[in-house]
Amino acid sequence: MDAEPQWDVIICGGGMAGLTLARQLHLEQPGTRVAVAERTTRPLPASCHKVGESNAELGSQYLERLGLREYLRARQLVKLGLRFFPGGGTLPLEQRTEIGPMLEPVVRGYQIDRGRFEQDLRGMVEDDGTTLWEGATVRGLELGTEGRPHAVELERDGERTRHHARWVVDATGRSGLLRRRFGSKQPTGHLGNAGWFRVEGRLELGELVTEPDQGWSEAPLADQRWRSTNHLMGHGYWVWIIALATDRMSIGVVTHDHVHGFDRIRTHARLMAFLHEHEPALAQRLATAAPLDFRCMKGYSYGVERSWSADRWAIVGEAGVFADPLYSPGTDFIALSNSFTIELMKADRAGEPLPPLVTSLDQQYREHVEGSLGVYRRAAPIYAHARAMANKAYWDNFAYWSYTCPYFLQGLYRERGERVAAVGRVRARFVALSGYVQALLEAWSSAHPEPPRGGFACTPPFPSLSVDAHLDLEKTFTPADALERMQSRAAEGEQMVAEFMVRLMLELGPEDGRRVLEAAAVPRGELPLDPARIEAEPTVGLARRRALSRVTRDVERALGRVERHPQWRAALELLLAA
Repeated sequence: MDAEPQWDVIICGGGMAGLTLARQLHLEQPGTRVAVAERTTRPLPASCHKVGESNAELGSQYLERLGLREYLRARQLVKLGLRFFPGGGTLPLEQRTEIGPMLEPVVRGYQIDRGRFEQDLRGMVEDDGTTLWEGATVRGLELGTEGRPHAVELERDGERTRHHARWVVDATGRSGLLRRRFGSKQPTGHLGNAGWFRVEGRLELGELVTEPDQGWSEAPLADQRWRSTNHLMGHGYWVWIIALATDRMSIGVVTHDHVHGFDRIRTHARLMAFLHEHEPALAQRLATAAPLDFRCMKGYSYGVERSWSADRWAIVGEAGVFADPLYSPGTDFIALSNSFTIELMKADRAGEPLPPLVTSLDQQYREHVEGSLGVYRRAAPIYAHARAMANKAYWDNFAYWSYTCPYFLQGLYRERGERVAAVGRVRARFVALSGYVQALLEAWSSAHPEPPRGGFACTPPFPSLSVDAHLDLEKTFTPADALERMQSRAAEGEQMVAEFMVRLMLELGPEDGRRVLEAAAVPRGELPLDPARIEAEPTVGLARRRALSRVTRDVERALGRVERHPQWRAALELLLAA
């Protein structure tokens, strides 16, 4: 057996999570002896089977901070935000409400061909000085305690070698080396399924339109819709359409299991039958497109009991948790878990006691995961309701850009002491507010289903509070200033949720409105419901602008005015009296 080299860090798994962690270590902890063990070997297939082609602002900024900005713009596709077509596929696409951006996002996201990306990234980390063992399978892992090193036994080309490291990181993806070892997988209360495949060529959304009109063809960025992460949505399901830089398209179907069981999409033939039933225009377009691959997942969402230990092991990326593919949060969780891991390694090197920091970061991570899951669990009926989905996109963007992104990008996870608790209070408030929004929208869309009304709903609208939060993502603040901004936006968020309730009561009237609010079970006493809102409602023009709060004007500008129920005043009085 070969001599046993000593390593500072051995990363088990050389996918996106493991490779980006190796590169981050090179940039933030130069001189760290890092080795990555990965069972696959190059060359990797383009458009490989991995899900996670799309990433959002937090994840894209993380990748750019790893020195990959020019690479991403040269070798991958710049993403044109998220675009939604809710309401089901019985109507032609041009008759469904389109929700999406009308301007290029300032903070970019990317559509990433994972085969190309991981192939290229392997070469980069080797150039950084990382040792990459390809074709290596972990056959044994002895976790050291009380300061003793870990021992990793690898099999490669029929030979076994044993290596010691101070830190060991599980980045093995869904196989979950340590998660399986500890039996620490946890349910999330969100049961979803997915099936997906790739096809050659580009699919233009205009190909799914029956009778294009001037509004469709001349909509903002109409000829660039294909660069968005496009979602065709109906009750309990959504379909993704993602263009890849290798001139291929990724097509996937995601279902909420209680509405559409896994059996509906567990083979390519069954998935296509599902599309013929629910999205016939897309099914017809794909009828002659031979699939390059196919993969499916039953119950894709899971959590883990803990992700870090004071005994110097860590679980990152999908080796630990996976929430849901809507909004493309996978790279976000890689960024968070990798950065938390490096924060612990830095503390270890500095001689800081690890147990308190491990407890703090693990708790913060689980709270982020739980907050993310709350966005998806109750969404099945919302996908079929165009106006509810527009409300959801408006709120979810605001909350993500106002808390989640600045928490990471401004490095607030590095804080210690009282500021950690202050940041935690803001996080808890956003999670609670988001839960209220999801509950309201679920209750509304379930009680009052409606067909799409057509047209275009710009998300995010410019100008708006959401755009302000989005633009701040490129700025750098002191921790104190970043916290103050998040606290201010949490207060705006409270006003937004209050306005959502007002809008529902205005439209539904006292009886239906009361039933929806009771079904949502939102604690109205926690929200800033202003009696002056009743008197402001019938005003118009400049008088209305002066009478409404800045937040109410923003919601109205983004989502439009509602059609008032004849008993709207009684409905608002009922709301305010509760």
